[in-house]
Amino acid sequence: MDSEVLSGDFRREEHPHIPARNILDRIVLGGSDGAIEGLAMTSALNGAGVGFGTIAVAGIAFALAGGLSMFFSNYLSRRSEIESLKTDISRESMEIETEPDEETSEMRELLMKDGYDEAEVNVIMQRLVKDKGLWLKEMLRRELKVNIEDAQADPFVRPLSAGVAFLALALLAVCPYAFGVARATALFASIALSLAALFALGSRVFVPGNFKPIRGIESALVGAIAGVILYFVGTLVSGL
Repeated sequence: MDSEVLSGDFRREEHPHIPARNILDRIVLGGSDGAIEGLAMTSALNGAGVGFGTIAVAGIAFALAGGLSMFFSNYLSRRSEIESLKTDISRESMEIETEPDEETSEMRELLMKDGYDEAEVNVIMQRLVKDKGLWLKEMLRRELKVNIEDAQADPFVRPLSAGVAFLALALLAVCPYAFGVARATALFASIALSLAALFALGSRVFVPGNFKPIRGIESALVGAIAGVILYFVGTLVSGL
């Protein structure tokens, strides 16, 4: 109950949440994109009969460009998100200071919509009006569905996680072309490595208690379809 939280009555979490969830989401996003796009690109070049040296160089260049693009696009988006959040925080803080009656009425309505009765709302509001910082947090969370702590988050961590994940997984698809193996062997090795990575990311096999095989299979299937299609596209283009 919120009144227990507001009074500081915390209990030990019996079922802990996933740590660093937002960073993990960025890793899954960037890594999945890197694996799928890297596999598709190398498969297309393989199908076109391009030499392994060219595939390796093109693959590395693609991985670097994609990783940088992933980082900067996520960074700009994250910075814009934080700036918007700070604007919301400033506005809500100003309204609490200058329009306390209106904000009190609004907060009471939000609590009532969440299912609290009149007596419970009175208890919670008595606590909030004594602590405007807590009042601000609750108003942001209930009205705007955001957390004030996000405004203090490092804008580089999530974008960097996505960029590095893209780079690593895109390079994984290129690795087999660095060895002097048969063209079919390199293709199947690239596919196997990429699909294994996609399954691991999609299923979150590395997160205890959150393993979902069906999600991993879906992710791997998308990568397989992309690889097969681009391989035949490369073969078709080479025959023109």
